[in-house]
Amino acid sequence: FDSMLSGSVPGMSRDFSELVKAIGESKSKQEEDRIITKEIVNLRAALQAKDIPGKRMKELVVRCIYVEMLGQDASFGHIHAVNMTQERGLLEKRTGYLSASLFLHPDHELLILLVNTIQRDLRSGNPFEVAVALSAVTRLISSETIPAVLPQITELLNHSNEAVRKKAVMALHRFNQVAPDCVEDLIEHFRKALCDRDPSVMAASLCVLYELAQKDPGHYKSLVSSFVSILKQITEHRLPRDYDYHRMPAPWIQIKLLKILAILGTADQKSSEEMYEVLGDVMKRADIGINIGYAVIFECVRTITSIYPDKKLLEAAADATSRFIKSENHNLRYIGIDALSAIVQVNPKYAAEHQMVVIDCLEDPDESLKRKTLDLLFKMTNPANVVVIVDKMTGFLESTSDVFLRRDLVSKITLLAERYAPDNAWFITTMNSVFKQGGDLVKADVMHNLLRLIAEGTGEDDEADEELRVYAVESYLQVLADEDTLPDVLLQTGVWVLGEYGYLVPSTPLESILEQLCDLLDRRFKDPQTRCWIVSSMTKLCAQLGAVPDSALEVAQKLSRSKDQDLQQLCYELLGFNRAPLMLTSVLPVDASCEDVEADPSLPFLDSYVQAALAQGARPYAPPAEGGDDIAPPALGGGGPVGQKLKFDAYAMPTQSTTMPGMESSSLADLGGGKGSSIYGLDNRESNTDAAPSQEPAAPVSTGFGDLGKGSAGARKWTADGYASTLTKKEEPRHSAYGMTSAFTNGSGSGTSSSMGGTSSFASGVGSAYASAAQETADSRAKAYGSSTSSFSSGSAAAKPAVSAAKQQMAASLFAGVSPSTTTAPAKPAASREPRPKPTPKPALGGLYATSTAASSRPAPAPAPA
Repeated sequence: FDSMLSGSVPGMSRDFSELVKAIGESKSKQEEDRIITKEIVNLRAALQAKDIPGKRMKELVVRCIYVEMLGQDASFGHIHAVNMTQERGLLEKRTGYLSASLFLHPDHELLILLVNTIQRDLRSGNPFEVAVALSAVTRLISSETIPAVLPQITELLNHSNEAVRKKAVMALHRFNQVAPDCVEDLIEHFRKALCDRDPSVMAASLCVLYELAQKDPGHYKSLVSSFVSILKQITEHRLPRDYDYHRMPAPWIQIKLLKILAILGTADQKSSEEMYEVLGDVMKRADIGINIGYAVIFECVRTITSIYPDKKLLEAAADATSRFIKSENHNLRYIGIDALSAIVQVNPKYAAEHQMVVIDCLEDPDESLKRKTLDLLFKMTNPANVVVIVDKMTGFLESTSDVFLRRDLVSKITLLAERYAPDNAWFITTMNSVFKQGGDLVKADVMHNLLRLIAEGTGEDDEADEELRVYAVESYLQVLADEDTLPDVLLQTGVWVLGEYGYLVPSTPLESILEQLCDLLDRRFKDPQTRCWIVSSMTKLCAQLGAVPDSALEVAQKLSRSKDQDLQQLCYELLGFNRAPLMLTSVLPVDASCEDVEADPSLPFLDSYVQAALAQGARPYAPPAEGGDDIAPPALGGGGPVGQKLKFDAYAMPTQSTTMPGMESSSLADLGGGKGSSIYGLDNRESNTDAAPSQEPAAPVSTGFGDLGKGSAGARKWTADGYASTLTKKEEPRHSAYGMTSAFTNGSGSGTSSSMGGTSSFASGVGSAYASAAQETADSRAKAYGSSTSSFSSGSAAAKPAVSAAKQQMAASLFAGVSPSTTTAPAKPAASREPRPKPTPKPALGGLYATSTAASSRPAPAPAPA
């Protein structure tokens, strides 16, 4: 006490004590950083001293840990931590391993220095040194260094000290997480550790067996009897008292065993029957009125609902869940709702008994309890209560601001509406409400499913389908008129419906709808494609009118200068339709959204263009299968073979002669056949000027880039066919994301021209160090037909069904269709929506053991070539 008052702590120097005290008394982050910066300077100076005693070095390394804990860099002390692991003193060695585990990561460059030390300590006769090394292994060893220590750790499974055996199992568990292939042949060692005489070793083996059973339950079915026997011994207090927690024998070992039994008993009646007795016994013994007992009971409920069902155990689980839900403790009510969600999956009748409590949980101010209750409602939904449950979820979606919860609610509401919708009108209204509240979180396929429903209907009653479309048009007209700010997904859905079926509502003229769509274009949108949907719908309305009104023309002319190419194209199409109004009805027939667009993949309208290009000397298109290697460079002069491949063979050794084959003179300048010509026929003013003018030019040199032709003045130029047009590849038709492909083309095509120019510099190697430059240009012009595409969009209306405020009425609605004795089967979904596929049954479980052929370590690398 006197030493604490004086500011010093036993085992710590005064400097260290003052450092800890100063950090604790710092008033701001800036003051703390100043203290640590000063400490870093002191540590650098102290660690540079020679012959530092072990006790002093231990304190300096611990102070480096403080520095790194507070976010500063102490990498200068890492090597000293590695060196401390080699000390003979156990305290220094333990400090070294601890600091190295905190400083280094498995891929650190200093880790290679630790491997040899860890191997030596694993072979030590001192169990404390072995235990310290095993503790560091779980933090420092990577997949590359596992083979270096795996054999030694496997031998330690038979060590005489139980702490060493436990840590060895824990190290192998870590190896299984890092590199599962390295421990495939150690399954029998884990089975043996399960029967170890020490409970701590047995408990350590449960963790790795749990992960292995998750990956392949079939190989561990034979251990069910062993797990049941261990669980029974624990509940009978056969373990030492050291494992008790508040009079509960080894509760965490019980929970781990229950999780393993839940995995092994899933869809397996024989294995489940071995567990029934011990599960009932565990639930009875765990009911002692304390929190740890409730945790074991909750895990029992989850196990009972996971294995092959037993009526007696289900009743016991339901009784325990009832006590949880009726408790005033929010934590117990939370796990009660969670347990009830699991029981409902087996038999929904148990939820009807707690309907009033579920309603109270929905109105509870605890946010986490509300979320868990919503999960319960989602799992207990049926055709009789879907309207009320979806309404509660929609209200919760409107009130919450949590992005993750909103995304989950949007997904759940959409799934329930598609599966249990009482009628199509309710489905459209619900989807509109979801689009309005969580538009940014709605997936694209949800919107397209709604559009498909409106377009296709049920397919059973044409009049009912017509009424559905009329209802959709009226709904979206009201939504677009009443709301100034709407999500893009709702706007896209609405304008598509108005463009396709606006003519079905005689009370609203098409001109009025068109004006409304023109006004929408002045709004700001997050998705730039929304304007494309609107213009596409305007084009469809013009086709239904048989003419393009002035308001639509004005909008199209304004937006035709947009930077968005898709929007620009749609506006040009609308302007083109104005010049050719007779094409409107043929290109955009009424109610043709469900018709398939047939396109000829051979693109016959390009044949005339292809023939004209071939007549002008263009090279025919050769598919990759016929044209040889895709990476072969084309001949620069056009004279080389089309499918010429790269040359990978070594070049021949150069000879003494400098004369190239086919040359009569040793002067490279003579190749051009004229004065001042280089070997490539380019003007070379620095080349040999003494060559005789009458000398015959050499034969053209064949290069890997094509042949060179003669120029009129003795210079050689690239042949013209090297620039021949190759625009003969047919182009696949592009289908727009808006749903339709138009046969309309703007005029007879559009011409594009491009020029290709190049400047090449070549060095002449005879008596000159200067380079000559030349420039040659050629033009290539081609005309390409453009395919015009237009688009189609999508839609729905927003309305929320009213809900009674009385709790009794609400409960009756929520739990409608849930019989106390029978389970209501979900209704068959409408014909317009595909029913949700049933989960495929799991295949039959395989054998109990699997023979592993994987080696425990990597094979030795092949010797490097000399």
